[in-house]
Amino acid sequence: MKIIGILICLLLCSGCWDMKEINQLAIVNLGAADKDPETGRITAYYQVINPSALTNKQSGAAKAAVYTFKFEDFSLGRFTRQTTTIMPRSLFMPHMQALILSERYAKQGITDMINFVELSPDRRTNVIFLIAGSPIETIINSFSPLERMPGRYIRSLINLSGQGFETGYEPIRIKDLAKGMYRKKPMVIPIVSYTSSEPAKDTNRLEDIDIRKKTFLFVGGAVFRHGRMVGRLNFDEKQRYFLLNKNLTNYIETLTVNGDYVDVEASHIRVRRKFNASGLTYRIRATLRIVNNQQTTPVTRGNIRDIEDKFNRQFEAESQAFVRMAANKDWDLLGIQDRGIRDWKHVKVTFKVESDMSAIGNTTGPHTFERGN
Repeated sequence: MKIIGILICLLLCSGCWDMKEINQLAIVNLGAADKDPETGRITAYYQVINPSALTNKQSGAAKAAVYTFKFEDFSLGRFTRQTTTIMPRSLFMPHMQALILSERYAKQGITDMINFVELSPDRRTNVIFLIAGSPIETIINSFSPLERMPGRYIRSLINLSGQGFETGYEPIRIKDLAKGMYRKKPMVIPIVSYTSSEPAKDTNRLEDIDIRKKTFLFVGGAVFRHGRMVGRLNFDEKQRYFLLNKNLTNYIETLTVNGDYVDVEASHIRVRRKFNASGLTYRIRATLRIVNNQQTTPVTRGNIRDIEDKFNRQFEAESQAFVRMAANKDWDLLGIQDRGIRDWKHVKVTFKVESDMSAIGNTTGPHTFERGN
């Protein structure tokens, strides 16, 4: 009876009916898209992994780690069918590292792209989303240094930059965008650019010791409101946005103390917001560590208090400047409207900052040397 029961259970098992051989798949590592605002025609790019180039033994012509396929159509759903006209393998999207859209596509609205990814069962909604600060053709057709696949290179940059975030990553996944579309508070998405006007289509173009001439670079953030790009933030403004919205808990601040530069790492940043009759009050606490000290005087208890006080005042001043900038551009970057407050521009925002120095380095004073005649 046990054997019969086991056999019946085996008959109910589906087995490997949906198994796919890797040599039958076109595994997409990086995707990109552009949309013409006049015609609505969409250009899609699929960067497909070349498995033979990633093995130790490479054949003569198979040197590129990825190949870029380009298609044009008016509907996102038609691209899968189009790939069968040139790709000898089935399109496979679940391993895509990032999705990059052109700036003009983002300004028209990205709701169609979000719906396309969200409603497709074979696509991951945790794929990261980026805006192109350079022409899509340049970004998608360039090799990357140190990493053979540009998609993995860009994903690694995002993972490293997200180490200071509370969750370990920036909230820039497709599913984060889908949730943020219904809020009044805009979302900020990284802008990736390429440092050269010409793409590095072959590895010979990368044979230069100064890699910054031809590489990928993050240059700030794109501001999205209800799924449409409405403007840009520079690097410092983007960082302030995530700090005040409780996403970023660790960053480096440069202070001027006694006429000299002091770089401090602010960590374990705790942000509390409270609405009251007088407006919105922020209470910020941070732990400081000196990472660079150019002062010519020893670090004393009084000097440490000067550094802490300077950090507190500078954090408050920069945050107030950020609030004024957002109001002038009609961007509720603090999400005040999400609390049901319509007249958000007239809400008084105050900052109370407290910091505590935890480490000053191995020595308390600088090394000095007086030159003789």
